[in-house]
Amino acid sequence: MVDGGFVCLGLMLFGFLAKEPLFFVLGVLFGGAYSILNFRLMQLTFDKAMKMPSARAQKYVQTRYFLRYLLTGVVIYVAIINPWVNIVGVILGLVAVKISVLINTTVSKASKKNVLTNKA
Repeated sequence: MVDGGFVCLGLMLFGFLAKEPLFFVLGVLFGGAYSILNFRLMQLTFDKAMKMPSARAQKYVQTRYFLRYLLTGVVIYVAIINPWVNIVGVILGLVAVKISVLINTTVSKASKKNVLTNKA
């Protein structure tokens, strides 16, 4: 959670350098909200696929994967044609959740390694 806060803080600081900070922040919020929704859709897909036979689950996951990418394309297209959001902010919002998860995973693995090293 703290790592996500640092990512958001970095994006906000970058936003002050933008020509229109409000449009940049709206872009980050738009992209971030979709990114969170995308992770939720992924979770629902995997939860449902775990209850299916293997062949059917594979087709289901692939179909949902394609639909999520199509929806991501729609989000980016809307951001491009909409003058109220900054496209760079949207793209940074789309990757902010992924960066936060990556940082959280890296910190978690490093702390587990330190705990194992200290016990030895």
